[in-house]
Amino acid sequence: MIPNKLIERGQVLVVIALSALVLFGFVALAIDGSAKFSDRRHAQNAADAAALAGGLSLANEETTACGTMQEWECKALLRAEDNGYDDFTNNEVWVFRCDDPDRLDPSVPQDLNCGEYDGNANYIEVIILSHIDTTFARVFGWDQFHNLVHAVVYAKQGQNLADGAMIISYDDNPTCPTGPGNGGGSVDVSGSSTLNLNGGGIFINSGIACGYNAPNCPDINITGGPGLGINSVAISPLDNIEQKDGFCSYPPVPENPDQDPIAIPEEVYWPNVPPECSMTGYPTPTKLGEYIDPGPPVRTVEEWLIYPGYYEEFPQATLVVNKSDIYMASGVYCIDPKGPTNDFDLFWSGTDAAKLNGSTESNPSKNNYNKYHTYNPNGVTLYIKQGGGFSINNNNPTYLDATNDPDSDYQGYLIILEGTETDHPSCTISGGAAININGLIYTPYCDITIDGSSSPTAEINAQLIGWDIKITGDAEINFNYDPSNEVIIKRRIGLMK
Repeated sequence: MIPNKLIERGQVLVVIALSALVLFGFVALAIDGSAKFSDRRHAQNAADAAALAGGLSLANEETTACGTMQEWECKALLRAEDNGYDDFTNNEVWVFRCDDPDRLDPSVPQDLNCGEYDGNANYIEVIILSHIDTTFARVFGWDQFHNLVHAVVYAKQGQNLADGAMIISYDDNPTCPTGPGNGGGSVDVSGSSTLNLNGGGIFINSGIACGYNAPNCPDINITGGPGLGINSVAISPLDNIEQKDGFCSYPPVPENPDQDPIAIPEEVYWPNVPPECSMTGYPTPTKLGEYIDPGPPVRTVEEWLIYPGYYEEFPQATLVVNKSDIYMASGVYCIDPKGPTNDFDLFWSGTDAAKLNGSTESNPSKNNYNKYHTYNPNGVTLYIKQGGGFSINNNNPTYLDATNDPDSDYQGYLIILEGTETDHPSCTISGGAAININGLIYTPYCDITIDGSSSPTAEINAQLIGWDIKITGDAEINFNYDPSNEVIIKRRIGLMK
């Protein structure tokens, strides 16, 4: 009979062997697993940095050749290499735009291929596949671990808004209920006013023949600037009118027959809501002085300075009722309509004869001279919240210069009006000598009416962007487009995923 102690010999070795295997597993998890997770974080950071470097180069339109690659591609690969991923040593790196056919190469991991941005040239993707050699995990047959990461960056070059056209209608499908030349189009010129466009023409975001209507054949003179003529995204909007009337004379009509209508807001940069819109209550105005108006009737006119901020009514009723001269300090004015009877945000009665002066003009000989221009060195922007519109009336002198601060997100914007494709408030400018406005009127969902019935000639120094635009009246209307007021859409770069 074998003693029990002899039978139990060797069991400790089995336990030790099993324990060693478990111990190796924990060591492999602790060391090799940690190396994998550490590399994944590092690879993701490298992909993010590489994609942003390439996006910045693309947005800056850098064109320097880099061997057989474009500059943006080279910048992305160099940034990945700076972070340890050289597309050679235990790693693979792919860089391409999301519309590049090479992205479909079988060697590219297709499960990360740009995702919802696939096919869009405004996006860049960087993919990194790294291989991590193991130490203890080899015991379990894992010679390498692998990490697959990617980053997608949106990169949009800066550009001129609407390519310099002066009057832009974004309505891509006008109703035209009564036929061409009789209203309902994207741009209607009714009455017999003479329309002078100096510095740019008309852009119509529709290929429908009645997109442009001018039943009385008004004189239209277009000179200078990059957006000459009456430009449509499809067939000439003038063809139908010329055939109908025969005697109409128009400037040459450039066409873009292969261009698709612009989508709003997907393809149009909408300025951010300014922080002033989160304020409450009117900023307290400052009385600057007063003077005697000889009339008739003789009256005392008060002069007030108002400040950027939040307004539910603009200008304040208390200042308008007193027929004050209202001067504006530089900055952004957020106007939010409140109350059932307030149809317009920027509006006051023609009998009030108050003056609104947001001009930067320091020359006393100019009609838009601002005697308190030192308070307004950088111009103003009126940001109108959804639900309102504006009415600028020649009976009330209005002098406004757009923000000119190059560091401001609102540089060049004079009026911005929120809206939707189903929300078309009324916006009116009744022109005349008492109106002097300079800058971009960016109201892509607003139905805009320019009334040139007032004499003398109306001078509108602005780029006008609306949904449908109607120009009426019998007086001469001058649109003067100053390139210095042109809004430049700044480059846009963003890490999407």
